[in-house]
Amino acid sequence: MIEKIAHITDLHLDEDFPFEDKVTARKQFDNILKDIKKKGINHIICTGDIGDSKGVQYFFDKLRGMNLSLTLGNHDDFIKTCKYYNLGAKYNSKKIYRSELRVYFKFIYLDSSSGTIDSEQLEWLKKELWSSKPIIIFIHHPIIGLRLKVDEIGKLKNRGNLIEILTGIPNEIIIYCGHYHLESTLVYKNIKQCITPAIAFQIEKDIDEIKINKTVSGYRIIQIENRSLSSKVKFLSNAN
Repeated sequence: MIEKIAHITDLHLDEDFPFEDKVTARKQFDNILKDIKKKGINHIICTGDIGDSKGVQYFFDKLRGMNLSLTLGNHDDFIKTCKYYNLGAKYNSKKIYRSELRVYFKFIYLDSSSGTIDSEQLEWLKKELWSSKPIIIFIHHPIIGLRLKVDEIGKLKNRGNLIEILTGIPNEIIIYCGHYHLESTLVYKNIKQCITPAIAFQIEKDIDEIKINKTVSGYRIIQIENRSLSSKVKFLSNAN
């Protein structure tokens, strides 16, 4: 049996930047969602930066009835999100993280919304990594660094600690993340990191400055067939 999952990230619905209206980002999300449904995909995993104000409600209204898994990004508000989604919610630390044991893989959802992985979550992660199955991690921030300006200003603060933990186990690890608004695949030791492009806008791969590209939106299709896992990115034009 083949299972397909749509990985979406960085919608930034109803935020002031970079659009001056509340329509454009919503329209791009609608187009992505239409493409996902056209492909018969019902399971969506969002790795954060949903949006602001009424954009959060819009997001959950549009995904009602679908199988949704969620991690928080640095633009997300824990309390506002928990009105609609609280699977894995830790109210004391205002974080959302959990694990999901599947037939051939173990899914781990991490919360990097504060720009770091706090000590409590790190200790939980160490225990969760004791598994005979390959590990699939969903997180907002990339863990492996890139030689780009966007990485210089937006990197996860304690990613060195996280890399040390992940490379200290024998399991194969695949990371699906966002935050950088670009497509990238990197391999480091037992880790493969796949950055999924944003729905709102892309950031060019530039070492010296941040250049925004609003012409395309993107998402990733993850395909699972027994013990085999693969993924591909789909871009959609934002031309009117």
